[in-house]
Order: sequence, then C-alpha cells, then structure tokens
Amino acid sequence: MDRYVTSPMSVFTVEEPGHCDASRPPPGRRRASCNLLMQLILLLFALLALCGVASQIYYLSKVQAKLEATQEMVNMKFEAQQMRMKTAFRDGQLFPSAHLTGLTVKKNTSLDIPLQWESAHGLAFLHEMEYSDGSLRCKKSGLYFVYSKLQLGVVCEKVDPSLLFTHSVKLRTMGSVTQLMVNSGGFCNNQGSQIWKKSSFLGSSFLLEEGDEIFVNMSDRSLLRAQLQSATFFGLFML
Repeated sequence: MDRYVTSPMSVFTVEEPGHCDASRPPPGRRRASCNLLMQLILLLFALLALCGVASQIYYLSKVQAKLEATQEMVNMKFEAQQMRMKTAFRDGQLFPSAHLTGLTVKKNTSLDIPLQWESAHGLAFLHEMEYSDGSLRCKKSGLYFVYSKLQLGVVCEKVDPSLLFTHSVKLRTMGSVTQLMVNSGGFCNNQGSQIWKKSSFLGSSFLLEEGDEIFVNMSDRSLLRAQLQSATFFGLFML
C-alpha cells in the first residue's frame, strides 16, 4: 500500500484592518496627546502674557491717576488753600513739598535777584525742602510739579503801554541757571481802561536732582500786587 507523506502546511496569519498592539497607542491617539500638550503650553504662555499686561495696566492706571490729579489742579482757580491741601497729602502720605506766599516787593531791586517769599507763616510751609533768599532747594531727587502764580495790576496812566512783562521760573544747578517756564505779555493795552489787572500762572512737571534750586523772577516788579497770599504764591511737590 502506498503511503503519501504530506509536508506540514505553513500557517500565515493576517491581522485584520484596524488591529494594533495594545502596548502602543495608535497614531491618532498619539497625535491627540501631542495636540493637548501643545494647547496646555500655549495656554500657559497666554496666562503669562495676560499677567504682564495686567501689571502694565495697573502701573499705567496709577500714572494716569497722578496726571489727572495734576490736570485737575491746572484747571482750578489755584487758590492757595486748595494748592496747599493738594500738595501736602496724597493717599495718606506726606511727600516733599513747599508752598510759599507773602511776596515781598522791593523797589529798585536787580532782576538777577529772585522774588522773596514767606516760608513759615500763614498758608506757607516747607516739608523736606529748604528755602533761602527766594529759592527752594530740593533735598530729594524725583519728579516734581512746580507752580507759580502772580497777581498783577497797575494804573495805566503811569506806565508805557508798549512795555511787556516777563514772569519766569528758573532752575539753578551746578552753578548754571536754566529757564524752566516763562509767560510774557503786554499790559494797559485795552482802550478806555484806567486800571489793568491780570494773573500770570506757570506750572509743569520737572525731574529735579538733590541740591537743585528753583526760584521765580519778574521783569517789571512794579506790576506785582501781593496783598493776598491766596493770589500770589510759589511752590512745588513731588509726584
């Protein structure tokens, strides 16, 4: 009897589509994990950027508040009592400041000599500032708002109407003098007017260093009317 010998059949297995090793996540799931990680990283950067923007907005709001307070004073009538209250205290803190009144007008005085003021009586005061011979001397460097108001008046029959007055605030530092602010104008130029009256105001912010001196000059001192300490004054305060 013949015997037929058959060789063992090879067995091939074919994975069905969509089947993968359970130990390795499918490509779609890996992509989803990467996308989630990228989204988390982007969210972190966005939060950091928002924190930076928020801090800048807070700083700018503080600066704007100070500028608005300064602008409010510029738009006021600048009565001395109001200026005094504004300059001395802000947010419960006392800043370097000074308010001078009681201008002393002396005839035949050289224009190189600053106007002289009252620094201790009435509405006048000094805080972390020094006053000497018409000048305020800074004891602490910083940004300051400097202001000066002069009340002017004259009987027109006694003056030349073609003349001009010059009201200026100057800075003396390291032996040199710099003009910070100036206001010039004519007087007695209104027809039919026997008495001329006007106020001249100067005010702005300046960066001052320790030891700097600020003073006020007036070209025609015969125009000065200093009877009221609420009408003529000079001062500064740190912002």
